[in-house]
Amino acid sequence: MVELTKKERLMRQVRGLEVDRVPTIGGWIGGGRVLARIAGMDEREYLADPERAVIAAHQALDVDGMVQPVIPLGLDQIRTGLVQEESFRGVEPEEVLELAEMYPDSEKEILATFDAVAAEERYRDYFERAFQNWGGIQPVPNFWEMGGHFPLYTEVGYTAFWTACALYPEAVGKIYWARAVQSRERAKILVKLYREYDLVPIMFCGEDLCNNSGPMVSPTFLRRYYFPTVRMIVEPLVDAGVRLVHHCDGDVRPLLSDFIEIGFSGLQGFQYELGIDLCELRGLRSRMGEELLLFTGLSVSRTLPFGTLEDVREEIDYFLDCTDGGRGMFLFTSNVTGVETPPENLVEAYRYVRTRKPGVLGNPPRREWPWRVKHGE
Repeated sequence: MVELTKKERLMRQVRGLEVDRVPTIGGWIGGGRVLARIAGMDEREYLADPERAVIAAHQALDVDGMVQPVIPLGLDQIRTGLVQEESFRGVEPEEVLELAEMYPDSEKEILATFDAVAAEERYRDYFERAFQNWGGIQPVPNFWEMGGHFPLYTEVGYTAFWTACALYPEAVGKIYWARAVQSRERAKILVKLYREYDLVPIMFCGEDLCNNSGPMVSPTFLRRYYFPTVRMIVEPLVDAGVRLVHHCDGDVRPLLSDFIEIGFSGLQGFQYELGIDLCELRGLRSRMGEELLLFTGLSVSRTLPFGTLEDVREEIDYFLDCTDGGRGMFLFTSNVTGVETPPENLVEAYRYVRTRKPGVLGNPPRREWPWRVKHGE
């Protein structure tokens, strides 16, 4: 098969067509020093323009697509978006009740404050900057407002949020609904821009709903108050043929059928150490009967930070074998990599997958996560 362009490779994989090699996605690489080394820069160059350095690192990895990239502003920055419960001391669940009471009860009133022009300008600016600055790397949007508005804990802390779900479920549901009404309008704008820019019809979204023990709140609560609002948001995108890939932190197994029923037709992440079985996920189908797209995340808790180059290659072979040689597979990281990850492991991962011919299984095929087989966890 002739060599495809980055866009062609992503487009054909999304559509279930033959590709010359498994597409790769970047954007979730942390650690300023790690990124500088991958980009071939010294630390001063990185600090002078971190965004340019992040893009240069991904160009060096030769990724096909990139989500909105994590951009560490300092060399020692560990992560972004950390929620620390100690920051919410004294916050009571009644604050969630008060927040709900601030929202109107009708869609008309909620939409009266929606600025469609500003929303379109924001999205358009993102796409224009990506096409101008990324050197041919294709944007794989991950606008989190498209996947629901679950994490109220970022506003009130975990304790107040969980308590409010128990004491004031209707109020929590109203917040989800009110915010989803406006996000549905954003989805309609994105449908227009996907067509205008002829984008690869794929989007990555879906909030963290689980920890290592399973769903943070009752699946019954989610099915009554949360999932219907997510479906409201994504329906315009699903109807337009955009494949939606849901982020899968924690033990998401109890909720996978819900993700699919809502309209998601892909999954990303996977903490294999919790018992997530990629081969089992491969057998799932979307509500339209499609094979799922799998952003087969390289393990950021085991293989990438602590493994050898051989471990990295074996994990990729496992991904390929579980997807029948890479059907519907996109190589990505399971989450944002840490400062402890050796750059060499990332470079090898993206290099090695380019050498594997699609459709070819291992001999014998790997059907169990290699790290567990080798290290017993």
